[in-house]
Amino acid sequence: MKTIGIVLAGGQSKRFGEPKALALRHGKPFLFYSIEALRPIVDEIVIVAQPHIRTKLSFQDVSWIEDDPQYKGKGPLAGIYSAIVHHEATWYVVLPCDIPFIHETIIRMLKEQADDAFDAIVPYVNGRLQPLIAIYHYRVKSLIYNCLQQEEYRMHTFLSSCRVKRVGMKEEQPFMNINTKEQFYKWIS
Repeated sequence: MKTIGIVLAGGQSKRFGEPKALALRHGKPFLFYSIEALRPIVDEIVIVAQPHIRTKLSFQDVSWIEDDPQYKGKGPLAGIYSAIVHHEATWYVVLPCDIPFIHETIIRMLKEQADDAFDAIVPYVNGRLQPLIAIYHYRVKSLIYNCLQQEEYRMHTFLSSCRVKRVGMKEEQPFMNINTKEQFYKWIS
């Protein structure tokens, strides 16, 4: 059962004002925390990012790709789809690059819930699903493709076509994403 970690680092970071993957916590780029949470649990790590991110960071034992040209800039679904198309596995652990409090324990707990009866293993935290910190079965490739073809890019719409296993989690901080400079100054600096 091959498992690939996908780190989504290709967003435009409009609200943040600069690439969030490069923002620092304790002197390390945000992207580092997602990679380190995945490293002990997955067989391979794929970072979906724009070329300017790759030129500024260096990580060993990771693959870098961009969105497939026809879906470039179409959001997280495009990034997930691009990684699945280029890297075959049974399960894919998806993380964004802007969650600098994520840790291995969360990923391990999700992976332990992997069940072939489901397409998606998604944390449920404080009353909300967390589809960008989740595990997806290879079967979702066709479901994502259908969404992209219909120009439907919302994660929750995609999830409505999946058999989802919700995993309740009490710890909130690992799921905190940093979207704005105000959040950065409040939680990081």
